Amino acid sequence: MKKYGSAAAVACIVLIGAMWAGWPEPAGEQVWAYQKLRPADYRLLHSDALGFVTAKEDEGFELHTRYAGVTSFEIRCKGVLVMDVENAPSRVLIRMPADALWRAPDIERLRLSFVRWLDLHQSQGQLLVESAGPSWVEARFGRFNGAVPDGQRCLFESAGT
Repeated sequence: MKKYGSAAAVACIVLIGAMWAGWPEPAGEQVWAYQKLRPADYRLLHSDALGFVTAKEDEGFELHTRYAGVTSFEIRCKGVLVMDVENAPSRVLIRMPADALWRAPDIERLRLSFVRWLDLHQSQGQLLVESAGPSWVEARFGRFNGAVPDGQRCLFESAGT
């Protein structure tokens, strides 16, 4: 009986080790890159983000502006980064963590408005870099809503809840 218990424990350890070794790495952030913006154009992009955050303030959105050699800002959902926009010396970078769409689904609307604006207002508004697509979780199991606890998501809560 002891032999079977030991064999079962070893089999479980081997099975867990094999699953862990075969498990894919989590997806990193998604990054989109465009031509560098002139300061006036960047201010328009920033003011669009400020309008979005002001309208969604009750849902937990915040805008933080950074000045560290380049002009950039980040949008947070209940204190967690969901979008980072940087007007770097060579191009505009829009970054979103892999869980941004689960944490704050409305952030995708803002990103799409940025993309449309950048395409319309730049002479060659073409996408230079895109690392998008489903995360490894979505690819493996399909999209599910339990990835981020509801208390940490930026969603409008109805008065009846």
